[in-house]
Amino acid sequence: MNDVRPVKLLIAALGGEGGGVLASWITNAAVAAGHVAQRTSIPGVAQRTGATTYYLEIVPHTANGKKPVLALNPAPGEVDVMLASELLETTRAVQAGSITRARTHLIASTHRVFTVDEKSAMADGRVDPEKMQEVLRKFSKSALLADLAATAREAGSQLNAVMLGALAGSKALPVGDDFFRAAIRAEGKAVAANLRGFEAGYALATGGLKAVETPFVATMPRAENEIEARAVRALPRDAAEIALEGVRRLTDYQNQRYAALYLERLERFAKHKAADAAFMQELARLLAVRMSFEDTIRVAQLKIRKGRLERLRRESGTDAGALIQVSEFMKPGPEEIFSMLPPALARRILAWIERKGWSERSIKMKVSTTGFFGFLRLRLLAGLRWWRPRTLRYEEEKVWVERWLDLTERSLLRNPEAAKAVVASAALIKGYGETMKRGLKNWDLLAKFVIEPFLEGKLPAAHFADAVTQGKIAALKDPEGGKPLGALIESLKTLPRERPIAAE
Repeated sequence: MNDVRPVKLLIAALGGEGGGVLASWITNAAVAAGHVAQRTSIPGVAQRTGATTYYLEIVPHTANGKKPVLALNPAPGEVDVMLASELLETTRAVQAGSITRARTHLIASTHRVFTVDEKSAMADGRVDPEKMQEVLRKFSKSALLADLAATAREAGSQLNAVMLGALAGSKALPVGDDFFRAAIRAEGKAVAANLRGFEAGYALATGGLKAVETPFVATMPRAENEIEARAVRALPRDAAEIALEGVRRLTDYQNQRYAALYLERLERFAKHKAADAAFMQELARLLAVRMSFEDTIRVAQLKIRKGRLERLRRESGTDAGALIQVSEFMKPGPEEIFSMLPPALARRILAWIERKGWSERSIKMKVSTTGFFGFLRLRLLAGLRWWRPRTLRYEEEKVWVERWLDLTERSLLRNPEAAKAVVASAALIKGYGETMKRGLKNWDLLAKFVIEPFLEGKLPAAHFADAVTQGKIAALKDPEGGKPLGALIESLKTLPRERPIAAE
């Protein structure tokens, strides 16, 4: 028995993905095949419902009858087979030394469940999936990488059943295919669906099924009304596609008149020769985002969407006929509350609150969107769209957008590359409350000490585009403290001055 090396298998799965059931299927199949098998698990904590690892050791059947001594956890560099239900969790296994080129056969799903850091980043915080897959192929002995979650949906099954089928098809374990099928039947839960998933995963591993991919078809969505048709006519194709979505977003957000204002602003730039398709595409995207700013009315509107309740039901695994209760925990501050008032009145109240030192206070609220009174409160608030143009927040956003567009247009006349960077700087401002305030503060610094000095000829034009881009990056590095942005601004003071360039 001492000469027989266990086959070591590690499973990484997020909470609710059936990792424990998968480990049970594999263990039961191995035992039924006459082998000695042991499994242990280490629960994960937080972030994406918790990532749990399951470790199995399987000793092939021998005739000497001695009982083996098996390990309780994996040692780095000793894992023979790695199963992972999500791409980032798989990459973390490489970092931990669980996946090695000399030994590990890897089966992993390439779909993503984004982390808190990815979702809360000031810019696009998503980890590059192509780079992660490149790392996995580089550091594993063999790799089956596919969107197994999509395969499961196509089969009407669960992810763990597809992973079991892929494991069986890989022949990485000394266990016959029928033992895995028997383990599913013995479990006795959703047998037909799990067997469908098993067969789909098996076919994927053996080449009998292509990985499910979402095809990209570059077709222009059809315009449903005159204002949408106007978006298609007025802009280059790539920009028109985004503008069409922007029109629909802003019509839902406010009304068609507001969407028409969006198009007027875009058409103002489309007339410039220097405004190429890439410039117009980014401008159309960020302008739609900024014009659909998240005020209290918008938050209420999004909270009571029918699609949101259906999504929560689906994500929680709740049956269609079951009753669910959704509670919203909110902490609106004085600015979120009083910015819904007319500008003159709101400014007086907010100034008084600031003098009292109450600006940082907030009201804790728990609202049930599935209860009658909770839903009614949010529905009434969401219905105040007609009032939005009369509010302080609307006026402030209007002033900001016009200033941003003015700086962009002036930049476009002088330096088209810099104009693209000025457009992209709008990404510094997002969300609401303190997040929005920090972004706005950093953008104001960027505009006052970087963009405007270049436009006034106080700094050399050759550095314009790079300085704005680096300023945005610096602001994103430290959105609260602003030290990197401050250091960049100081460094620009050493550049030679340049005489103003007359506008064309």
